[in-house]
Amino acid sequence: MDLATLSLLVLAAALLGATVQAWRIGNDRRDVRLLGGITGFTSLGAVATALW
Repeated sequence: MDLATLSLLVLAAALLGATVQAWRIGNDRRDVRLLGGITGFTSLGAVATALW
């Protein structure tokens, strides 16, 4: 596993944690969706670097 994949996985995990916390405390749905979308794109980037 190279450094880019590991970095993206760590970032995706941190963003997922922030998204769950934002959802739990009742932040605006728009903000939670934005965090979730960024998390998804970061996860896709990690998968792409792992497969590349």
